[in-house]
Parts: sequence; structure tokens; C-alpha cells
Amino acid sequence: MPTKDELRIVVGRRMLLEDALWMGDVLTSALRHDGPAQAMVPLLLSGHAARIVYEGRGLLTSRNPDVALPAFVEQLPDSEHPSIALARHATKMLDNQTRKDKPLSEFEAEIHQAWMSQRALLFAPVKRGFTWMQPDLGFYTLDGDVVGATIPLHMRFGLDTVSPEGYPQFFNDFGRDLVTSLQIYTCLSGRTDAMATTVDVSPVDAVDDNDKFVKRYLGRAYDKDLNLDQKLLLLLVESEVNTANALIPQMTGTHVSAAFRARLISLWHAMSSLGKVLDAKPGASSPGRDRVRAVVESADARRLSASGMREVRNRSVHYEIPGDREIVFTDGPMFGIIEHQTTESFASMDALVLDLSAELGSVLRQWRGQ
Repeated sequence: MPTKDELRIVVGRRMLLEDALWMGDVLTSALRHDGPAQAMVPLLLSGHAARIVYEGRGLLTSRNPDVALPAFVEQLPDSEHPSIALARHATKMLDNQTRKDKPLSEFEAEIHQAWMSQRALLFAPVKRGFTWMQPDLGFYTLDGDVVGATIPLHMRFGLDTVSPEGYPQFFNDFGRDLVTSLQIYTCLSGRTDAMATTVDVSPVDAVDDNDKFVKRYLGRAYDKDLNLDQKLLLLLVESEVNTANALIPQMTGTHVSAAFRARLISLWHAMSSLGKVLDAKPGASSPGRDRVRAVVESADARRLSASGMREVRNRSVHYEIPGDREIVFTDGPMFGIIEHQTTESFASMDALVLDLSAELGSVLRQWRGQ
């Protein structure tokens, strides 16, 4: 009979394996697909892929010698691509915990810098006085829902430090490090051929590419009490909510628990991120803002943040389980963590995440005015 500490180690490794098998399956299926999804799937799921790779390295290099796996670490890239740490924050949005007191103004400054950096690249060949005709925002939609936007992606990849000529090599190195790490993690299964190609990515071929001019497009979006930088941050939040709501369910395949964790993480941080924006001007009111606030403060939202749910969120993000956590594990989905930590079941929480994500995506779209 394994001890509690041994169970923690086994469950942490198995969750990493589940996530790596899912993301490896998705990326490999996209790579072998002949259509727009070949490029769009890795781009739109880059935040989730980066999170798995980043947190996986953290598990394998743990300071706890009983947890660490030096033989696996030796097979990983020598140093982590700098954008892996950045891109993983896409799913945290404005709830970046590297500094717990990080104010909204700093996020605004970061996305403004990305906007100006991208704008400089696009506007360079345009004659003075004609920049108003040039789009400086690209965004991707699936069935009308925004699932990605170029300025938030520019910020998350840290492209303001990369020359355009270096983009091909930059993304080639980024993708190579992600896939190499995922391949190493899947060896936790005891097999070297565990990575499969089973996910049908063809629905992502329907993603549309749209070009807009930020000042014209977002000037009337959301509401007048927000500046353009705050609106770009809302576009980031909306795109991640819709990726979790509209895209990930189609990329799940047989990887139910791993995809659930990805959707839960996105929804959890979206709710917290929206709270930062709403609290920036607590007295402001508009029909769209009030609908968003109603969802953020709803009974379903309270279920998401009920007692024990932070532990569920932590186990969905971090693979190493500290020894001071009193957790009972079973063979069920998420290893029974939801049932032990909360009054919910995996099925009820899965339904809650689906319903709340869909509702949140809908009210954000209405608030944006589309």
C-alpha cells in the first residue's frame, strides 16, 4: 500500500502525463493536418501548451529529491525558450500571480507597449497622414466569437524584443522546445511512442482572420469609461474565454480530464481578471457592464470560488502536490480531488464550467457590441 506522500507523487506525475498526452495529441494532429488549422491550433492554444511545459519542468526539477526526475530533465532543452514563461500567462490573463499586488495600470502599460510595437511594424511603410487607413489589430473568430487577437499575442510572446526578420526562427525554436518537452513528459507512461494523433482539428479551419484599426474598432466597443488599453485587455480575456468555451471542447477527444483542467483554469482567471477591470471604476454602469458584473457575481460564480475550489484550481495548474495538503485520491476523473475538496462532483463541475464559460462569452460579446 503506497503512503500518502507516494500517492501525491504518483498523482502529480499522472496529471502531467494526461496533460502532455492531450496537448501532444492536439499539436501532432494539427501538424499532420492539411488546412488552416495546422497553424491556428498551435497559435490559439499556445498559452495552454506553454503552461503544461513550464509546470512540467517545475515538477521534474523539484527541490524534493523524491519528486524530481533528473534522468528526464537531462533530455529536456538545456534552457527554456523565454516565451514559454510569458505565454503561459495567457491563461492567467490579468490574474498574473508573479506579483500579487500588480495593478491594472501595469497590465495596461504592457499591452500598450505591444500595441505600439506592432503598430510600428505595420505603419512603417505607410506614408505620413495615411496611417488611419492601415489596420493595426488582427483578430481571429470562430462562429463569430473572438478566439485570439494579435496585440495580446504580441504581448504574451514578448515580440517587442524580436525583429520581424527573426520571427521564423523565433517561432520555430518556441515550437520545437514545446514539442520536445511534451515528448519527454509522455515518456512518464513508460513508453516512447505514447504521443498519438487522434484529434480532428478540422473545425478550426473555420477560424476567420479579421483586420481592424484599433481606435475606430474599439473606440465604441465595451463602454466609454474604459480607455483603449483596457479594451485591448478585455479583448484578451474574451478571446481566452471563447477559446475555452468554443475551441477546446472540439479538441478534447478522449482527453477529458486534461481538457477540463484547461477550461477550468481559463474560466477561473477570467473571472478574477474581469473583477480587476470592473473594480477600476466601481461606480460606472452601462447595460453591457452590468450584464458582465451580474455573471461575475452570480450564484454559479460563487460555486466556482466555493470552499475547496482553490485547491482544485491549484491541482489543475501545478503538478507537484505539497505534503501539507490533506487530499484523498481515487481512480475517478481528476483522481477524485473535486469530490474530496468540494461538495461538487466532476460531472457537476464540468457542466458548471461549460455553462458559465458560455454565458460569460456571450455577455462579453454583447458588451463589445458585436
